[in-house]
Amino acid sequence: MKEKLTVGYLTAKNPKDKRSWSGTHFKMYESLMKEVDEVYLIAPIKYNLMIKSMLLVNTVINQLFFFKRYDRSHSLILSKFYASQIKKKLENKKIDVIFAPVAATEIAYLESSIPICYLSDSSFGQLNNYYDYFSNISDFSFKEGDLIEKYAIKKAVTHVYSSTWAAEYVINNYKVDKSSVFTVKFGANLDFIPQRANLNKEFNSTINFLFLGVDWERKGGAIVVETFRILINKGYDITLTICGCIPNLLTNDDKIKIVPFLDKNKGEECDVLVNILLNTHLLFVPTRADCTPIVFCEANAFGIPVITTDTGGVTSIIENGINGFTLPLTATPADYVAIIQSLLDDRGQLSTLALNARKKFENELNWDIWGRKMREILRLTKYSSKKSENT
Repeated sequence: MKEKLTVGYLTAKNPKDKRSWSGTHFKMYESLMKEVDEVYLIAPIKYNLMIKSMLLVNTVINQLFFFKRYDRSHSLILSKFYASQIKKKLENKKIDVIFAPVAATEIAYLESSIPICYLSDSSFGQLNNYYDYFSNISDFSFKEGDLIEKYAIKKAVTHVYSSTWAAEYVINNYKVDKSSVFTVKFGANLDFIPQRANLNKEFNSTINFLFLGVDWERKGGAIVVETFRILINKGYDITLTICGCIPNLLTNDDKIKIVPFLDKNKGEECDVLVNILLNTHLLFVPTRADCTPIVFCEANAFGIPVITTDTGGVTSIIENGINGFTLPLTATPADYVAIIQSLLDDRGQLSTLALNARKKFENELNWDIWGRKMREILRLTKYSSKKSENT
């Protein structure tokens, strides 16, 4: 049954746009609609020309004088602007709880008596120098971003993260009370999920590998190709589909197929992606940096084991020997060859991993389970706030 809650979904993005945060906003919004009485969108929030100009000035100053980047998304100017806009949107609205996914900048300076549940896949301090986008940031920009994260965390009654990696960092580095921190795994951002009975893959003939990602370098594309070629030279009957980007590969190898970026919001392109997933035996993405790779959840939905890297929040999705393998960041193509070769030589193990992957999707990595868990956390957010007001 639905919880008797009116939830304010707060984000500067548009949750109804399936492109927003790679479709995660839409799936969260959709899931919450099933679990609570009403979800009121406090979104999207667009900033005006004056704010754009001020952010541009800060960007130019940091580049010219400090030769460093300025992170516009974690700006005090933007945060205070958001706070003023959100306050107007909340006027005369009867909302029980504010749900603020990846909205640190939006809530940092927000003054409201409505209890807030803040969700993210990481935190500013953790991302600093982890992703390239968060590297080479000026000291000024870092202080702004870190302050915004601290204020946002302080404003929230409950804090939800998509991995143990993210949750533990916040507890240890932002000194958040453990009792307010929850780990809830994400699901697959696909409209079509096959029935388990329809996943009739054969593991006794050609094994199809898939690299699925937009960022070729960050996702470890070069490692994939080198590993694949070594396995081909060893005589294994395998193919590789590279989907999501067009790498500069000097090859006419008919064993490698390149499919450009596919927009899941477009019917025909989504059908192409689904067909690729239905015919994939192994997802191979040795990512260099990732918080919560949704593509791994999607692979599990299609019963596809994953070979990847132990970095970021990856191990909250992929367990060694259960639904795939995670190797150290220092792993070489030879290391990947060894683990994949063991699977190609033991197709029974590969088949078991595939079955486990689907089970993990059904038991952990889907948006229905996420919604049910979030319903309880949002309810707790509401009543924890009332309890604190009465003490």
